[in-house]
Amino acid sequence: MSDYNKLTIGSDASTGSFVRTLQGNTGTGFAEGTHVHKDWWAKTKTFEQVKQDTQTAIDNREDVLTEIKNIFCTNENDEFYFKLADGRKFRPTDHALEQFSTRVGVTSSSFLREMRNIEGFDGNDSNTMAIVGNNAMRRIDPDKKFRLRTYTDGTCRAFVTEQYAPVDNRWYLDVLGEFIPGGRFSHWRGDEDTIYGNVLIPDTIMDYGSDDSDYGGMISVGNCEIGTRRITQTPSLFRAICMNGCIWGQTKGEKIRRVHRGNIDLAALKLEIAKNIQDQIPLLAPGIKKFLATRSMEIGKASAKGIIASVSSDYKLSKREATEFLEQYVTMEAQNSSLFGIINGLTRAGQKFDNKTWVKFDEVAGNLLDISADRWNTILRRADTFNDKDYEKVFALTA
Repeated sequence: MSDYNKLTIGSDASTGSFVRTLQGNTGTGFAEGTHVHKDWWAKTKTFEQVKQDTQTAIDNREDVLTEIKNIFCTNENDEFYFKLADGRKFRPTDHALEQFSTRVGVTSSSFLREMRNIEGFDGNDSNTMAIVGNNAMRRIDPDKKFRLRTYTDGTCRAFVTEQYAPVDNRWYLDVLGEFIPGGRFSHWRGDEDTIYGNVLIPDTIMDYGSDDSDYGGMISVGNCEIGTRRITQTPSLFRAICMNGCIWGQTKGEKIRRVHRGNIDLAALKLEIAKNIQDQIPLLAPGIKKFLATRSMEIGKASAKGIIASVSSDYKLSKREATEFLEQYVTMEAQNSSLFGIINGLTRAGQKFDNKTWVKFDEVAGNLLDISADRWNTILRRADTFNDKDYEKVFALTA
């Protein structure tokens, strides 16, 4: 994990100072506890508002995972559709069309999109698109699975492989809300599938120390569940945000990025988000301190296998689940000899099971995140009491 340098404001102290006395429609100067003009603050959104919009979108969509033999390209009523074997049909967006073209091997990834958007598009064009699409799909293993993100309005917003691993926007919003309580979304340009905007940090949770406190902080964040952009996060400082959203005296920090592919370890990603914020813009938020503290809760001379056996026993994991937990820790997290490593091993193991079990594992990880130092010491002491017979009760014979 990279080490970041604490951000320092690079602009002159007078930059944006006029915003303090700027008269607007909602009042004069900054909203209380911020360096954001009252007019612009009134246009920002709370985490709850953004989460509500996100949940509404989720309630109107379905991710369809199916073999390519069940997907067809068709021309109906002079429109191009993806049609499923069960009869449902969806009109792909331009983005989904390009994803489809790339994944099934259409000669040019933009061919279908450009054809549908030509002037005078008609049924002959749509029929040509269907022929090209079906011809490309016939070369794909018929049992290869693809995931279609569909909505009740009849659109398909994404066409991705089974390996594509989106990070749930709700999870990302919950993490940001935990680390930045009272934060507000500014310059919001998100939609049903995408987070895109700045989270303004209230002065009440910023740790200015002995530095100049005449500035504000924010985190530019992004995530897209359909693959238009990576998970991104960039802290920055600024002198002021004007009534029209203009940012004065901004200094940007180091960015983190993650590609949506394979099994994404959410616990590790959460720690990287916390570290990125805390190292560049120190906050007083309890969520960050709590999560970073897991690194200091070391295993020491205790047996990691005993710790995992103890946790598995406490939370009634099956032998198969406990064994996967142990294997993931040994192969992927042994270098993290702390509670953080144990949590990561657990969340990695959860990804090897069905959704219900995955959720259960994440809930156990959340419980471990909240344990006290005394409780951790109790787990360490108990770990050293386990013997081979105890391990036989917890793990499968291959452990």
